[in-house]
Amino acid sequence: MFGHRPDGKLVKSKNGLYLLIPHIMNKRVDSMNMAEFNVELDYLDDFIKKQKEETGVVYSYLEVLIAAIVRTIYLRPELNRFVVNRRIYERDFVYYSMAIQKSLKSGISNETTLKFKLEGNESIGSIKKIFEENVKQAKSSVNDVDKLTTTLAAIPHFILKFVINMLKLLDRWGILPMSVIDAQPFHTTFFITDLRSVKCESIYHHVYEFGTTGLFFSTGPEKLEPYYDKEGNIAYKRVMPVKFVSDERFCDGFYFATSLRMLQKILRNPKVLINDLELRKRTPEEQKRHDKLIARDNKRRAKMDAKLARDQEKLQKRRDKMAEKATKSEVE
Repeated sequence: MFGHRPDGKLVKSKNGLYLLIPHIMNKRVDSMNMAEFNVELDYLDDFIKKQKEETGVVYSYLEVLIAAIVRTIYLRPELNRFVVNRRIYERDFVYYSMAIQKSLKSGISNETTLKFKLEGNESIGSIKKIFEENVKQAKSSVNDVDKLTTTLAAIPHFILKFVINMLKLLDRWGILPMSVIDAQPFHTTFFITDLRSVKCESIYHHVYEFGTTGLFFSTGPEKLEPYYDKEGNIAYKRVMPVKFVSDERFCDGFYFATSLRMLQKILRNPKVLINDLELRKRTPEEQKRHDKLIARDNKRRAKMDAKLARDQEKLQKRRDKMAEKATKSEVE
C-alpha cells in the first residue's frame, strides 16, 4: 500500500512520460507488444554436443533458451520490472513460470504449473539443476501451485468470485500476502511455454491481467529457413521459432529492442552461459531488503522440510501398521 509491495520496490523516475504511461494504458491488454525471432539451431547443437563431450551433461534447447533469457534479464534489469495499480516496480529476483504435463502416457492432460526463483546470475548448469529438481518433485508430489488451486476450486462458485476479486484487490493495493504470491505462477518475470514439445506451432500468448507477468515466450517446432550463402545461392538452416508478448509500460521500445539483440547474441554464443556472473553491487537499502527476503525464504523452506519429514514419518508408520496386519493375517 502507498507504493510498497512485498515482491518489488517502487521505481522513481525523473522521466514524466515514463510515469504517465501506466496511467494512459492502465491494463496489460492495452499495452501488449508482440514480436518473434528464430533461434539458429546449429549454434545450439554445437554447444550441446561440446558440453556432452566435455562434461557429460546434456542440455535441451529449452534449457539453453531459458538460461539465455534469464541472463539477458539480469544484464538488462529494466526487463525485470512490472506495473501494478499504475505504478512501476522492480523485482529483487528473477522468476519464471511454466506449465508441464506430469504424464502423457494416458493421453489425458495432467498439467501443473511451476515457478522458479533465481538471482539471475546463475550458470546454465545451475539453472538446469534447479529446473530438473523442481520438475521431478512436481511429477511425484503436490506443489504449492496445486495446493492453492485445489483449495480455491473447492470454494462454492458464488463465493469463489468474491474471493478472486478480493485477491485482485489486495494485489492492487500491494498487501497480498507473500505466501500467496509465492504459491501461484502469475507473479513472475516471464512465462514460457514449450509448444515444440507437443508439436504445436508457437503462439502469441497474452500476458495475464492478474499478477505481474511482463513477458511471455512461446517456442514452436524446428523448421528450415532459406537464406543466401556467401556465393549468393539459396541455402537452408534449421531454426526454432520463438514468439513473445511483452508489457511495454515498464521500459521503452529502444530498451526492448537492444535487449532482444542481446538475447539473440547470447543464443549464437551460448558458451557465455557456462559460468556464473558476479553479482551486482547493491545499495545498503537493497542489501537489507534482499537479506530479509532470503531469511524469509529460508524460514519458509525450513517449515516445508519439517512438514515433509512429519508426513513421511506418518506414512512410514501407516505402512508399518499395514505390514503388521498383513503378517498377522498370514499367521492366522
